[in-house]
Parts: sequence; structure tokens; C-alpha cells
Amino acid sequence: MPGMDLRRSLFTIFLIVITLGVAILLNTGRPLSGQENSNGTLTGNVSIGPLCPVEPCSISHDQIVAAYVARPITITTEGGTFVGSVIADPDTGYSISLRPGTYVVDTRHQGIGGSRELPKTITIHAGETVRVDISIDTGIR
Repeated sequence: MPGMDLRRSLFTIFLIVITLGVAILLNTGRPLSGQENSNGTLTGNVSIGPLCPVEPCSISHDQIVAAYVARPITITTEGGTFVGSVIADPDTGYSISLRPGTYVVDTRHQGIGGSRELPKTITIHAGETVRVDISIDTGIR
């Protein structure tokens, strides 16, 4: 019967549209196939110290975290355009995904102390990880 073929065709099209819609919703926010490695990663550990004028240092974990929060790692282009920043964790360091390109890694310069490693120019390639470990001297003596 001609009416049944039209209904089956419409039903099949309807199922295809629903399937595609569900697939799109489930993949929202994920990279499309072939784009997983379009960015690279900048990662490293950060040590900040001394945090007390005498040892042993007996400050709370919250105070240690505050020292890291006060010194975010900034990423800019070579021309000085801000790209992003990341706050290192005292225990696990930092990691940030970046598009391929050349960047300058730095931290806020404040008062005495600083880092001999920064500023540092790095090049990020797709799918690769660049490690920059940073040691920040607070100048506390």
C-alpha cells in the first residue's frame, strides 16, 4: 500500500533526526574527531619560599595556598597580549592548554625576591607538552 511506504519513510527520517540530535547533544563540549591534539600543554611545578623568616616554618596550608594565589603564572604573546593565567597548586603544580605558538611565561613581580627562570619564552606545538618548573624567592630572610 502506498500510504504505508510514506509512513515508514517518515518514521525512518524521524528516527534519524532524533539519533543525530542525541549524538550532537552528547558530544557538546568535546573536541571533534581529529582535533584532540590541536592544542599543546604548558605544565610544571612551582616552589615559593621561604615563607617564614626562621625554620621550622609553621604556617597553615591556607597561608601557603595564599602565597601561590598571590603569584599567578601569566601567559602572553611575544607582543605582550594577555593569553591567560593559571594559579599553581602547592602540591600538584600547574597545567594549561594553549594553542600552538610562541608565548612568554611570567609571574607578577612584587617587592623583593623573584624568579630567575622568568620571564621565559616558550614554543607550544600541537599535541606536545612543555614543562617549565618555577622557583620563586620571596626575599624573606
